[in-house]
Amino acid sequence: MNKEEKLKKEQKAKEINKLKGLRIALIIFIIILLSLISFVGIYVKDKNEMSDIIPDFILGSDIEGNRIIQLDVETDETITLTDSTGSEIAKGTEEELSNQGYTEDVITQNGYTKTSEATNKEENLTSENYEKSKQILINRLQTSGITDYKVRQDKNNGNIVIELKEDDSTDDIISTLSEVGKFELKDSETEEILLNNDDVKDAKVLYNNTQAGVNVYLEIEFNKQGKEKLKEISKTYNSNTEVEDTTNTVANNTVTNEITEEDLNAAETTNEATNTTTDSTTDTEESSKKVDMVIDGTTIAPGQQFSEENTTGTLDLLIGTGSALTTDDENNNLDKYVTQAQTIASLIKNGVMPIKYSLEGNKYIESPITIDLLKNVIIALTAIAVVLFIFLIIKFRVNGILATISNVGFIAVILLILRLTNVEIGIGGIIGLGLIQLLNYILLYMLLKAVKGKKDNDKVMKNILVKFCMMSVPAYIIAIVFAFNSFIPIYSFGMVVFWGITTSIIYNLLATKNLIIKVEEK
Repeated sequence: MNKEEKLKKEQKAKEINKLKGLRIALIIFIIILLSLISFVGIYVKDKNEMSDIIPDFILGSDIEGNRIIQLDVETDETITLTDSTGSEIAKGTEEELSNQGYTEDVITQNGYTKTSEATNKEENLTSENYEKSKQILINRLQTSGITDYKVRQDKNNGNIVIELKEDDSTDDIISTLSEVGKFELKDSETEEILLNNDDVKDAKVLYNNTQAGVNVYLEIEFNKQGKEKLKEISKTYNSNTEVEDTTNTVANNTVTNEITEEDLNAAETTNEATNTTTDSTTDTEESSKKVDMVIDGTTIAPGQQFSEENTTGTLDLLIGTGSALTTDDENNNLDKYVTQAQTIASLIKNGVMPIKYSLEGNKYIESPITIDLLKNVIIALTAIAVVLFIFLIIKFRVNGILATISNVGFIAVILLILRLTNVEIGIGGIIGLGLIQLLNYILLYMLLKAVKGKKDNDKVMKNILVKFCMMSVPAYIIAIVFAFNSFIPIYSFGMVVFWGITTSIIYNLLATKNLIIKVEEK
């Protein structure tokens, strides 16, 4: 080999090494970027505030704690109060009436007449109705986005026990469980039922940004027959053009009056007739036909009229307006309005329970895994991992450093996947994460040891990855089986191990393999 050829070979080697160095730098940069996204988040401007678009971790009930709810078939009688003219004043069980202020003294002083009847008639207390009520409760839980729950029913008496994960929405969800869910659109004067649950196709929450803030709506979508009925109702109950006050009118499909907290309170019993009407401004408006929107006897939108014919088949009820700028302000009711809308939507869309239940128990069971204990476990596992990777660095030097950097990226990726796929992390999930980290460490050690002193690193590493895949098959099958289990610790373990093994193979093939090869070829 002459001098010129030798110089060309050295120049080519320098160019190749330069390209290898750039590739290593690029991979490390991508690892750093993924780590920042996973550990810090991605914040964007949303409704005039910065929010992370990466979902939070979903913790299982074995970490958050459980709420045990006891629902018993209502045995108390339903009491109806009427005045001297025979007009209904209120309706409910004795406890419900007392909570509304209708004590025995008040009833006696006002001369109200009491009549009672069985809340649950004997002929309705059947196994079919028990099962139907249970399924409606399950549908309500699912509509509310609850995945970690257990529902048990005594088939002899129909009583139900529900176990829920404890979080910020638990109390709001519980408030819907004992409700019957009877939706009605009534004539304000005759109380003729114009629309009910049989006419409803769906119900959901909508938002609209305005200069005043964020409007929260409950949208009720009607089925084919309901759409036709609503069209006719909008013609009959149409506001008079001569009326100046149109506060309670529906513009095509939007109810524009804001619901008060009183209107939405409990949704269990019928409000007093005087509380379900609004003041009128003219004689013409008083004589106009109006409709009331009622849920379980409570009027949530009284005295409504339509300004034009409704052809959309949907009705949007304005729950309230709040600010997205100061969500922590105690005077800002945005979160409350959203919760109210979600509660009503859950009741309307899942049908009427054939059995009336009463809330007899509401107990919180604290998890044995405290936050401090969880932190200590994470610190201990992190310390062990640090020691193990220090060993890698000492034994394999530069490759050990690159493998450690690669492992940080792997942890960032697997945590990001668990957040994006909404996997519930319970005790089993934490054990699964520890197992996945151990398996990934073993794979890294096998890779580093196999390529040490070898020339054909690419072929050697591919063989190691194939070998690791074969070794992982039993664990992979077990993880898939566990992932279909309804018991949260087992489900969480299965999902974490499934995503962990999958991610480990793909990630090390794309990242670690290239990092180690580039160093060994120098």
